[in-house]
Amino acid sequence: MAALQKDPRAAGRVSRSLEQGPFRRGQNTKAAAGRGVERSYVSPAQLQSSQVLCGQIHRITRLHVPRFSPVLVGLSFGSLCYPPLASSAQKAELLCRMRTVWGAALLVSFLVAQVSSLLPGAEALASPGSGTGLRKQRRDWIIPPIVVVENERGPFPKKVAKIKSNKDRETKVYYSITGQGADEPPAGTFTVNREDGWLEVTRPLDREAIDRYTLFSHAVSVNGLPVEDPMEVIIKVSDQNDNRPQFTQAVFNGAVQEGATPGTTVVQVTATDADDAVDSYNGVVSYSILDQDPPEPHPQMFTINSETGMISVLASGLDKKKFPRYRLVLRAADRQGQGLATTGRAEITVHDVNDHLPTPPPATTPGQGGTSHPALTVHALNVVTGLPASGLAMHFFRLEDPDWSRTPIGRSVTDSSGRLGQTDAMPRRLEPGTYKLRFETGAYWQEQGHSSFYPFVDIVFTLTAAEQKVHIPLLLSPYSYTTYRGN
Repeated sequence: MAALQKDPRAAGRVSRSLEQGPFRRGQNTKAAAGRGVERSYVSPAQLQSSQVLCGQIHRITRLHVPRFSPVLVGLSFGSLCYPPLASSAQKAELLCRMRTVWGAALLVSFLVAQVSSLLPGAEALASPGSGTGLRKQRRDWIIPPIVVVENERGPFPKKVAKIKSNKDRETKVYYSITGQGADEPPAGTFTVNREDGWLEVTRPLDREAIDRYTLFSHAVSVNGLPVEDPMEVIIKVSDQNDNRPQFTQAVFNGAVQEGATPGTTVVQVTATDADDAVDSYNGVVSYSILDQDPPEPHPQMFTINSETGMISVLASGLDKKKFPRYRLVLRAADRQGQGLATTGRAEITVHDVNDHLPTPPPATTPGQGGTSHPALTVHALNVVTGLPASGLAMHFFRLEDPDWSRTPIGRSVTDSSGRLGQTDAMPRRLEPGTYKLRFETGAYWQEQGHSSFYPFVDIVFTLTAAEQKVHIPLLLSPYSYTTYRGN
């Protein structure tokens, strides 16, 4: 290249000769030699040998030293495919260097392959029917859970997966397993072939009883020494739709005011399913109403949310005087309504809104004659339905010092508005002292179709001065209650 830069005319002649074709024997001229241009001869056999060498370098470096492959191939083609651009001495030196690098690359790749083959092996798992399918596993890798379907018919034992250690190429290896389902209850559910490492299940599995097993596989040599660290094997039991939904109550009781508008919530219905509702639809319950009695004034007075189970008013026209109670036949089905189903019942009571109340007599106050209002008023609310707690019995006592003995004052029952009935036994004035109200909540909730946490509720209050009006609100649920001094 230095000679070509000194004489532009020689460069032109050389470039034209390159365009005309390869050099031939005997075409080196004295003029060209005098001008410092040496034309080299490359025979077809040498060119073919160079191409074969380049191909070998490319294949070997691609297989063993991918990072060096582009550099080596570039050196090969640069030194061999363009021989006129370098002298024979330069080409020979470049070939020597290239062969040295190529030999070093082969040596490095050979050493890497040998060291890799001597690295410690690891156990591997293969599913039945997948061929060998074994891969070396590093100890810090996590093996995905093995899935086994519940309620399989067999025959048993049935192969699940194969445990294999790379150490079996060096020595005889024996396999064993420990953990739940192996040597812990339910023991014997899983076994492993001592010789070949096949993990087997010996009986049908039940996901609703145990949905996951954690085992540990062990590999030992003939002398009993471990050749591998224990490896965790997780077996996940896949669900089948083998359970029907079950309603949580025999009868769901609700109440609604007559004349309630569509959309008014009435009662919550709940059903459970033991099947899987996370990874499948086997445990996803859907609700519907099959029948309504009476079918008046409309055959679909109520509707139910298919996902939540909330029953609400669908059509207007509820009238306690005509239809005081409705009975609904409910259906709960899994697989979003397309699977196994069961039926249940709901009873809905229509409450009167007192739209025909008689005109009450005017209230009187002491000193004006007549009868005044009772000094004690109570308003009870059922927080489950959001409606007044009607039919709740109450006893009223006065507590006497010093032993707090009870002196009965009166008894009453809440009306449809949740308030105490107007009885003559209730005093129109409360003197200073301590008083006690006892509400029979156990009987009330039993009538509503619920089991109560407590049989009754006692409310004790003390007056330091005479009172003509004491109002006590009461919020009730089957498991708690709240009260305070009202206005």
